[in-house]
Amino acid sequence: MKKEYYITIDGKDVPVTEEVYRAFKRPAWTERKRREIRSENERSLEAFTDDGFDIPSEQALVDELVEDKLLLDMLSNALLELTDDERDLINALFYEEKSERELSKDTGVPHPTIHSRKVSVLQKLKRLLEEKL
Repeated sequence: MKKEYYITIDGKDVPVTEEVYRAFKRPAWTERKRREIRSENERSLEAFTDDGFDIPSEQALVDELVEDKLLLDMLSNALLELTDDERDLINALFYEEKSERELSKDTGVPHPTIHSRKVSVLQKLKRLLEEKL
């Protein structure tokens, strides 16, 4: 026995093919599924907050992004105030993620010297950033 499909148009049930029925109903099914997922997510979020986790507001997230951007800008400007050698040291240790020993081996500069230069440059960066705050 073949299943019959109907859609309601102007209050009347109109017989249609299965393909037409599915095409007609698909947007409603999709929206209902979205609402179900949204509802499940909201319940999950409520359970998450009930367990003591703090979910920051959208404004708090925006504030953090702005603050991070400002700090990155300040750091970029402070890095520009370093000498080329100081920037090269910071770049190798923090951006290329080389260890002090690797850098010592690559450059031929003794490890203790690399370490003391790093400490000195970081102190200089700290001072430059504090001046801008």
